[in-house]
Amino acid sequence: MKAFTSKDSSDYYFKKAKKAIKNPVDEAEYYFCKNAYCGDYGKQDSAIYYGKIAIVKFKKLKDYNKLLYVYNNLSTVYKAQGQNDKANETILAALQLAERTKNDYWIGNLYGILSANYHDFEEYEKGIYYGKKGYNFSIKQKKKDIGAITYALNGIAINFDDWNKPDSALYYHHKVFDYIKGKDTLLYGHTYNNIGNTLLKQKKYKQAEKWIGIANKLADINDDGVRNSVYYYERSTNYNNLATIAYNLGKFDEAKKYFEISFEAAKKSQSVEKLRDYYYHQYLSNKKQNKMADALAFQEEYLKLRDSVFKKDRAKLFGDLEAKYQNEKKEKALLLSKAKVAEKESQIKRKNTQFQILALISLALMAIAYLIYRQQKLKNKQQEQEFELKSAIASIESQNKLQEQRLSISRDLHDNIGAQLTFVISSVDNLKYGNQINDSKITNQLTKISDFTKSTIIELRDTIWAMNTNEFSFDDLRSRIFNFIEKAKSAKEEVAFVFTIDDEVLTAKLSSISGINIYRTIQEAVNNAVKHAHAKTIEVTVNHQKRHIKITVADDGKGFDIAGIPSGNGLENMKKRIEDIGGKFTMDSSEKGTKITILI
Repeated sequence: MKAFTSKDSSDYYFKKAKKAIKNPVDEAEYYFCKNAYCGDYGKQDSAIYYGKIAIVKFKKLKDYNKLLYVYNNLSTVYKAQGQNDKANETILAALQLAERTKNDYWIGNLYGILSANYHDFEEYEKGIYYGKKGYNFSIKQKKKDIGAITYALNGIAINFDDWNKPDSALYYHHKVFDYIKGKDTLLYGHTYNNIGNTLLKQKKYKQAEKWIGIANKLADINDDGVRNSVYYYERSTNYNNLATIAYNLGKFDEAKKYFEISFEAAKKSQSVEKLRDYYYHQYLSNKKQNKMADALAFQEEYLKLRDSVFKKDRAKLFGDLEAKYQNEKKEKALLLSKAKVAEKESQIKRKNTQFQILALISLALMAIAYLIYRQQKLKNKQQEQEFELKSAIASIESQNKLQEQRLSISRDLHDNIGAQLTFVISSVDNLKYGNQINDSKITNQLTKISDFTKSTIIELRDTIWAMNTNEFSFDDLRSRIFNFIEKAKSAKEEVAFVFTIDDEVLTAKLSSISGINIYRTIQEAVNNAVKHAHAKTIEVTVNHQKRHIKITVADDGKGFDIAGIPSGNGLENMKKRIEDIGGKFTMDSSEKGTKITILI
């Protein structure tokens, strides 16, 4: 225990503890303490290493309660690393063990942990389901575990919060105070911060600042000098929220100070989630200040971190793990049901010896038939699985080769073409500013060359982005379209640009080819309107229409005669791009303006 609490002397005390091991119980306890210590103080790889050893030791000892603690510790470390699939796999294994051993304390707590895990993976409906399951289970226990109840309520609330249902989120956050009173509230700073976070999203900044301020005060009160990963995780959360409030109120210097504190705490907590949140709000803050280069840099860091954690194949694995868990529960229920039937039959057999003999013969025949049937079924299923496995391996190998080719091409584009274009910009700027050129025409021409080359680099990045993504959603596409429109705004300040996209469209999936074709078509349509329409307003709208996604680009400009436009121009290119991905492209133009409609 002294090795755990004395951080600076931990190695010394752990060495003494190792020498004091006398039996398998002591050995298991040693690795358990090493696992817990490394997890609390950010030594994540070591925590996983010692945790796996502890699991083996406690399984041999059949110490299932300690085994559940190790599973929980491992899940926490995996979650901090962004390995949400492993975190959930570990928690589901713990839940199966807790249910099998009828450990009510851990059953209630594990449901709450699952709720929080699904929230972090943006599976809000499942998060709410497990949170409510944990809450209902815990309040029915004779000896109520307040920690499990409040953790479940927190899981329900944060899922409702990020599911954009603030009223429900606030209801469940405030419900926590029904179960904690007096000094116990000092331990629930995260609840105050969560309430502030929900109010923040509703743009109720002053109210939000008040709640988060209380959370910070509670953190200072509870600071006993032992600052572990949990302390830094909550500190990063609090200050990131304060920074968000500050930049939304235009207090950018104050936001910068809070962001610095949040970033340092996020690094010390070693939480991928906290780093992801920091980069995202830095992107929004810089965009609000029109620092587009910095905004783009933070956005790229955010997307890189988010995509490294929330990959599509991990989402599928989540579903597979849960399905396996549910199937095993059903099988256990079925076995229990069969056992009850067998017991009833046994009672009937004892009443009548003759019927007992006939029943045994019948059951034996049925069992033999069932075994033969089951054996054949298992054999057929095994053959199907082998075939599916071979097909899956072949598909994966093909996809890997294709991805390698894409990566090779994108690297060549980035390293060769990108470098050459950057050299062109540098050369033009040196020519422009390194020589005293008095001819304004030459200066203007050099500026145009530089601007065109910079635009080409941006187009090249878009192409590389599309090549490196097998599949993405309209949510991914939205930031690209937004950045392009922001650029158009700066080029045509007299034109009002409007860009709207329905929330229900954001999750719609697109192939990389479809996404880049849609993006290029929108880009071409906006460029045409900017150059030729003489419009006051250009509006881009994306919404859901029955079974289609409808995209419109409309302006209130002077319009033109569609029949008089020669073939082979940009309009034909836009039409072909959309038809190539199975969509429909139409255009209407009159003296009141031009409207392009795309149905996907």
